[in-house]
Amino acid sequence: MHRSEELRSITARYWAALRRGDYDAAMARCSLMGGITLIGTDESEYIDDPDAFVRYTKLEFEELRAWPLGDAQIDAWSQGEVGWAVVRSTVEATSSRVLRVTLLFHLENDEWKIVHQHWSVGAPNEEVFGTPLTFSLDRLVEVVESERPDVALWAATDGTVTIVFTDIEGSTALNASFGDTGWIEVLRAHNEIVARQTGEHGGTVVQRIGDGFMLAFPAARRALRCAQAIEREISSTFDDPGSPIKVRVGVHTGEVILQADEFFGQAVNYAARVAGAAAGGEILSSALVHDLVSTDREFRFAPPREVELKGIDGTQRLYPLVPG
Repeated sequence: MHRSEELRSITARYWAALRRGDYDAAMARCSLMGGITLIGTDESEYIDDPDAFVRYTKLEFEELRAWPLGDAQIDAWSQGEVGWAVVRSTVEATSSRVLRVTLLFHLENDEWKIVHQHWSVGAPNEEVFGTPLTFSLDRLVEVVESERPDVALWAATDGTVTIVFTDIEGSTALNASFGDTGWIEVLRAHNEIVARQTGEHGGTVVQRIGDGFMLAFPAARRALRCAQAIEREISSTFDDPGSPIKVRVGVHTGEVILQADEFFGQAVNYAARVAGAAAGGEILSSALVHDLVSTDREFRFAPPREVELKGIDGTQRLYPLVPG
């Protein structure tokens, strides 16, 4: 599987044809073979017959003329004779709503043709499910503890793994202030920074939900360097005072080889609680991580804070890492 600039370009031309109401150009991108499907935004829009698809699409163009669609963010991939594209945009009708479209392509006579379309209009989770479904660090920990990924793959020779949790401070309120479309842009940029910096510093993304990440590193030094790099790039990327995007980071080291059950029950949870105690733009280290790198002049720490962490007995000493 690899990213496809060709399919991204084809999708962009298809989107442009819809926006200008060019029926012939749009239909030229679509397959008319048996098995094509269209799932639209309306509950009645489920079409799995080529003739019905042609008739229905013709009526849509006659009714809409130019489709009221916003600019598109497009990602595309291919594998052999199959490809797919993901489009994120807006419906610019009576009010702007988030729009998500998935297109499945197949090579027909050496041309990419759309064989499946799924259109969906984004609606707030609270409106659809009756709850905001915010993805907190608690939820991220629940998923990790349930799935129990084999983090031993990224352990150091002594059996320890350094865990990093990150998330955007105040993401729920920020989502509301940016609006759905703007927030998608923020998440896309934020997520790309965290994932790329993790890879460049020899770590791996264990799990991600929303704007929350769990990362794993074979060494505390790598984890701290990565955390600093993430903070620097987030700061430079979102340097507009009106876009207060700040990431909080928690770092902790645990032993996984000999104590796998305890690792998920304690070390992972502890790392997430450390992140939860951090302020936006701050990297907080557990006392263990601090002790592991205390003789290394590369890292400087501010005076420690004595804090209480949810679900953990006693006061905990955490060390803010000085920006580097």
